[in-house]
Amino acid sequence: MNLRAAFILGIVAAFSCRATESRKPGMPASAGAIEGVVRFIGSEIPAPTRIENTTDPEICGRGQTLEEIVVSAEDQGVQHAIISIGDMPETAIPRVEPETLVLDNSECRFSPHAAVMVAGSTLEAINSDPLLHTTHLYGPAELNISLPAKGARSARRLERAGLYTVRCDVHGWMQAVIRVDLHPYHAVTDESGAFRIDGVAPGRYTLEAWHERLGTRERQVEVEAATTTTVIIEYSMNP
Repeated sequence: MNLRAAFILGIVAAFSCRATESRKPGMPASAGAIEGVVRFIGSEIPAPTRIENTTDPEICGRGQTLEEIVVSAEDQGVQHAIISIGDMPETAIPRVEPETLVLDNSECRFSPHAAVMVAGSTLEAINSDPLLHTTHLYGPAELNISLPAKGARSARRLERAGLYTVRCDVHGWMQAVIRVDLHPYHAVTDESGAFRIDGVAPGRYTLEAWHERLGTRERQVEVEAATTTTVIIEYSMNP
């Protein structure tokens, strides 16, 4: 067995030992979960695009990155990948209370860089910097929120499902991505590439992984009652 195969089997074993954890309030006893990790495969870890900045350099600094790819040097986990069930039947979607996602313009970056929301939820843009930012969304709907000074904030509801790109019209390197779904079965990978989706009804689904630089991957997954299904998704610079 080569080292890569042993490494992957170790990940599977670690996840498998964590069979379904305590359920959230209101979650059916039959609900399962999908848990996994997104990793980059390759000897050279890609770096985000760097730019020289001349806009508000005294506050934003003279060097910035687009943050369009962040890969852990320790375990090659891919951060900011968006994971979602792509074929969730409408009849299986529970009633979900709308929530609020806070998108902060902080240190001349959007935080979080990648996020997921349920349609009908609220996006609240805030400005933590002492200068003008805009939160300009492109996608299923377009809206542009001006935040002229530190402490400014403004909220909008996102009703239309789909993938939104967020940019600042003043500082061109500032960008973020938001996926809006009709259901809550989605997640964003953390700094180690890990994700978890709870409360999934038993069944067979298509799991979609999307990354702004590495593209899309799909996996067929089978979710069993009160069980955690483990998925490993691999990316490389080659299709």
